[in-house]
Amino acid sequence: MALHIVHFIGPINQHSACTVRNLCLQALQSGASEIELHMSTEGGNMTAGFALYFFLKSLPLPLTTHNIGSVESVGVPIFLAAGKRYACPGTRFLVHPLHWGFGNLVAADHARVSEWRECLDFDAERYARIFDEATSDAGVPSDIRANLYGNARIFDADEALAAGIIHSVVQARLPEAGVTSHWWN
Repeated sequence: MALHIVHFIGPINQHSACTVRNLCLQALQSGASEIELHMSTEGGNMTAGFALYFFLKSLPLPLTTHNIGSVESVGVPIFLAAGKRYACPGTRFLVHPLHWGFGNLVAADHARVSEWRECLDFDAERYARIFDEATSDAGVPSDIRANLYGNARIFDADEALAAGIIHSVVQARLPEAGVTSHWWN
């Protein structure tokens, strides 16, 4: 078995999502039979985050994610793409209301503002459905919809275990030198 570990620490944006995707594709081309994604992210761009989630779900091999710091915002659905999910003791997950930045936009009409609201509502429901599906076997089910529209919620590692976000609280360990390949973002 050829384990490949992708290390990702940073914000989610178009560049970082493409980099993680490309590293996973390189791992596949290099003979990976399993990929682990060790991640810590403050979240970021919703469009890039959902695209990375759906890409990870398409991988034709087992994917494991490991929270090595904090997994926040759109990082949570990305994390939930894996079949096996772990978190180091002392880590956290943050679910909070979704928001967009508007860059250099200085004006918008009613139709555009309405469109943005509909898109935010769509993304919030998409996020909640991903969460619900991934945590359906949870000992303590969590409806995060209120956290996507109102007050944020932090899950520590033990709360994440009870909520089904992770399967175990365990310190990440790198395998000894040998058949493991490492990829960095």
